[in-house]
Amino acid sequence: MSKLARPITKDEIAAYNLAGVVLLRGIIDLPTVNTLRRCIDEAVRTMHDSPSGYNLSQLTRAIENYDKSTLQAESEGQHNVAAIAEHILSTGKPFLFDGDEASKGSFLLDTGIASRLREFRRFTLNGPGPEIAASLLGGNKVNFFGDQIFVKEPGTRERTAFHQDATYFEIDGDQCCVLWIPVDPVTMENGTMLYVRGSHRAGTLYQPNVFVSQTPLPGAEGEPLPDIEGHMADYDIVHFDVEPGDVIVHHYRTIHGAGGNNSRYQVRRAASLRYCGDDIHFRTRPWAPRQLHHTQRLNEGDPLDGPDFPVAWTRRHSQQAA
Repeated sequence: MSKLARPITKDEIAAYNLAGVVLLRGIIDLPTVNTLRRCIDEAVRTMHDSPSGYNLSQLTRAIENYDKSTLQAESEGQHNVAAIAEHILSTGKPFLFDGDEASKGSFLLDTGIASRLREFRRFTLNGPGPEIAASLLGGNKVNFFGDQIFVKEPGTRERTAFHQDATYFEIDGDQCCVLWIPVDPVTMENGTMLYVRGSHRAGTLYQPNVFVSQTPLPGAEGEPLPDIEGHMADYDIVHFDVEPGDVIVHHYRTIHGAGGNNSRYQVRRAASLRYCGDDIHFRTRPWAPRQLHHTQRLNEGDPLDGPDFPVAWTRRHSQQAA
């Protein structure tokens, strides 16, 4: 049986392939959204247990104030925050803010929640995500690749810099999609997602950045990403106002970003789930963020396999179930 509230249409599949992004309105029922909301709230409540959880607002203020003790204390996990802070300061590139110093909201980010919260893992493997990915990617199987959560509280000034997921991921191939699943209403005021339509088609790989600035990650390879924030009118940028039950899916090479949360009361919580198809294989990227929850290291060129990248959907099993 389908886990979707409605079928995905041929037009939606065509939009994903052509534009590199598609909005699936009302694709998840509200009880399923409520499950994900509880998972995100639990992940935030227990973020102190995660070596990959960060309050990016706290870190940007620490860098602005050159608070070495805070930066050093935050360098024990996924990122060497102190080294990245020095790198940001050396480039002279500014942080990207909507709002001013008086904005007190926090931008929270965590990675690998499925490895530490059982209900979240069930959602990633047994929820609607694998079926959505299978419909858009085609092929014979779908592997779960990873997850993050993003929370922007009211009054969060940090933007999410335009970036491309592909060069943060240690994979290569074409069949990788990212599901952005909001559990709150999202508009331009509180941080809607912005996508450069069709930017996946050229196959260009861009340097990954530090997420709240255009500063590339130290040692990152790829083409320099243009200053999209400073020249928005020059790009074919699309955005969507979304409600709980909607899912935005983009190709992992599609360039995207988001604003801060300028609302007074509306939090913006969302999960990002990543799924891969048949042609994806492992590729080493030394600058990529460390995945501390992984239990093994694949070899160059290996297909995704093993406990870190479980098969979440197969065509054979789907046909048998039907």
